[in-house]
Amino acid sequence: MHFPPRSVAAAAVLLASTASAVPALAADYEITITNLTRGQHFTPLVAAAHDAGVQMFRAGSEASTQLQSIAEGGDIGPMVELLSTVGADYVAGEGLLAPGATVTLLLTDVAESNALLSLSGMLLPTNDGFIGVDSAHLSSASAGPMTIFARGYDAGTEANDELLGGGAPGVPGFPAPPPVVATGTGTGASGISAQAEGYVHVHPGVIGDLDPTGGVSDINTAVHRFQNPVARVTVSRVGGGDSGSEAGVSAVGNLSGAVYSSSALELFWEPALADSTSVVAYRVTRDGNTLDTFDGLSFFDQNLTAGTLYSYEVSAIDADGNEGDSRAVQLTTNAR
Repeated sequence: MHFPPRSVAAAAVLLASTASAVPALAADYEITITNLTRGQHFTPLVAAAHDAGVQMFRAGSEASTQLQSIAEGGDIGPMVELLSTVGADYVAGEGLLAPGATVTLLLTDVAESNALLSLSGMLLPTNDGFIGVDSAHLSSASAGPMTIFARGYDAGTEANDELLGGGAPGVPGFPAPPPVVATGTGTGASGISAQAEGYVHVHPGVIGDLDPTGGVSDINTAVHRFQNPVARVTVSRVGGGDSGSEAGVSAVGNLSGAVYSSSALELFWEPALADSTSVVAYRVTRDGNTLDTFDGLSFFDQNLTAGTLYSYEVSAIDADGNEGDSRAVQLTTNAR
């Protein structure tokens, strides 16, 4: 079994598209996973934000070799290679997540085009079981924390003989690192007669037995049996990335102006965007002094001096009071 460091991550397998646009706004997400099982450990979990052309897995379809590596041995290395080619945003945990334990992963600077979330990690002890979230919509987390109850899936790549083994793809048997052995896995079983299903499906749970040195299974039925769901996944949008301002509010678009006379002019702009709430007002300044803060997309200024250059700035403010970067324009009134 190979457990990579936190900086290593993985994602998707079915590639309909590899192009990814760089958006004007990016976001950060906290992914909190709680192991709801009584006796199953999770190997390091991989979370990925991606577009619709990428899938980590799909129930009813054949598992990729990358998913097989995760489901049979907890190895996300092959997924790392794949992820670097598909434009996904990703993060991975480290170590085993014990029954009842919780871990939080942080996805940072998620591109606007990567609007779907997938997650995976091996279930231990199983032959080729994994916790899975397939293409949940991240937009649902914008208004507040989104909760997903994740199922356990079977990759269908290995027969569920429930025997202790090495964990390498294509090699029968499940791996058992010390924390898993400590939960009561056995040895010397004869094995359960089974065949690999050949497609990803909802895991039926393990059979097991109560014989630690024989029987038909090396899995302890009193400890390791599980039902779905296997995890609670909470997704929270916690801020913006490269949004054009630290506050997570974009600048206004296409700021321009029209001079009407020697004493009057008007400013025009297009709406700004906010990361996690809505824009509620725009601030207009002239030569560094605030003229007004209001909800609108134009501003009429009058009683100006003829033939004078004025410098205006417009910035957006969201419902939380965050203010974005300002845009500037200079206008000169008509001479008399």
